[in-house]
Amino acid sequence: MSGRFNYVKYDEVSAKKQSDLKASFEQVEKLAEESLPEGRAKSLLLTHLEIAYMWSGKAIRDEQVSRDSQPHNVPERSNE
Repeated sequence: MSGRFNYVKYDEVSAKKQSDLKASFEQVEKLAEESLPEGRAKSLLLTHLEIAYMWSGKAIRDEQVSRDSQPHNVPERSNE
């Protein structure tokens, strides 16, 4: 099996990237909430922002796995 679906606990480098990106996503969310009128466009913007945040986590995970050569075994998050 590829390990593609294994849980990966972020190391310090990955956790820092995730934290920095999260802060930026939260800034954009706040700006959108405060300055845009309610409606479909705003709703879609927030949905796609959430999707982008999810994919940033996947990219960080994949980078860490490639850096470490394999996912870390995290027994408390077993996929079995």
